[in-house]
Amino acid sequence: MTLAIFPKITSEYPDVMTTTSKQTRKRPAGPAWSGLAVLWLLVSGLVSMNAHALEFQCELNGDVRYLRVDIPGENHLCEVSVKYEYTGERKVMWNADNDSLFCSARAYELSEKYENNWGFSCTKWPDHDGIDNLSPSQRAIVDVQLKQLISTGENAEVPFTVKAVKAVTSTLLDQEPGTLALQYFLSDGSDMTQVIADDKSRWTVFATIDDLATQVTGAATIDSALISSITDGGALEVLTTVATSTPGQTCHGKQVLMADNSDTLQPRSPHRFVCKASALDVSLSD
Repeated sequence: MTLAIFPKITSEYPDVMTTTSKQTRKRPAGPAWSGLAVLWLLVSGLVSMNAHALEFQCELNGDVRYLRVDIPGENHLCEVSVKYEYTGERKVMWNADNDSLFCSARAYELSEKYENNWGFSCTKWPDHDGIDNLSPSQRAIVDVQLKQLISTGENAEVPFTVKAVKAVTSTLLDQEPGTLALQYFLSDGSDMTQVIADDKSRWTVFATIDDLATQVTGAATIDSALISSITDGGALEVLTTVATSTPGQTCHGKQVLMADNSDTLQPRSPHRFVCKASALDVSLSD
């Protein structure tokens, strides 16, 4: 599905080195593999649509409950839910359709109540989608853009839903100019990425990219691509999983791509990836 829904959007704030050689050798798995593997494990849930914007695991005498913020929720912009591990039941405690910070605040309050009032021990899970780390003004941008895409999906000739969102930003400071990238994962299996310039008086979507994996350069076949970081100038680091025909082998990589006004990404570095077949067998490719 091709989405040409946000060609160039400008808005005031709402109430807001090339290598062509190939090389293979055996060596112990080192920092290159470890770093890519850890990064990918932290965000891979998004690709499988299992990530949550915020999640606490609370436990008392074997009673395990998951306090979660879903952005988007099943029926609202955001939902705060409690899922009971023993029964699998999910109860939505709060929801919001305009301000996702409301849901985050309620989730933190609920986790404190579980610990201080009811004696549970709660652990905050690692951040998967980057949304909880955004500043309030950046969250307002996410809310506006996400609501527009949800509405577009509802009214499309072939309707679709937004299953998850991944966010990266060049600054975590509120009211500081910067660049924001949002990657949406859709119900039809596709994804769309927006690169947004934010100067704090207004913000502009200056690039919209359908299917991020198609922007990765090189001969390797890319199974999936996920945004990892972005600079003020729009240099976007992308993590990849690379297709392999070798049984038991996994390949992860990364590339830096530069956003421009043509809704395409230009390579700023080669796509480099690491393939691991066992603890002592690493294949490096450029």
